[in-house]
Amino acid sequence: MDRTITLVQDDGKEITADILFTYHSDDFGKDYVVFQVRTSGDISAASYTEVDGKNGSLDKIETEEEWNLLEELLNDYANQNEENEVCGGACQGCAHAASCNSCEEYDDSEN
Repeated sequence: MDRTITLVQDDGKEITADILFTYHSDDFGKDYVVFQVRTSGDISAASYTEVDGKNGSLDKIETEEEWNLLEELLNDYANQNEENEVCGGACQGCAHAASCNSCEEYDDSEN
């Protein structure tokens, strides 16, 4: 599955970005995409409307409440990635995942 999007600026210049995650908000009735621009490393977000099952359109985030929601989700995403870097992602299935700082803390004999 392709995890990139191409953004087209007003001047027609195309920018490639990597999709970090997508999110559907029932509260706002919208789908969102959070992405990182490859050339600059900047992280941003947009609301997403699917057009034909393969393509879609991006729209600006309209409210401060939406930005707050996405910022909170991005912080959770970053924290989860930090935990996975410590243990290589092996703690995701660990019964102690919420408190595990290292896979060395997890002992199979406890299960």
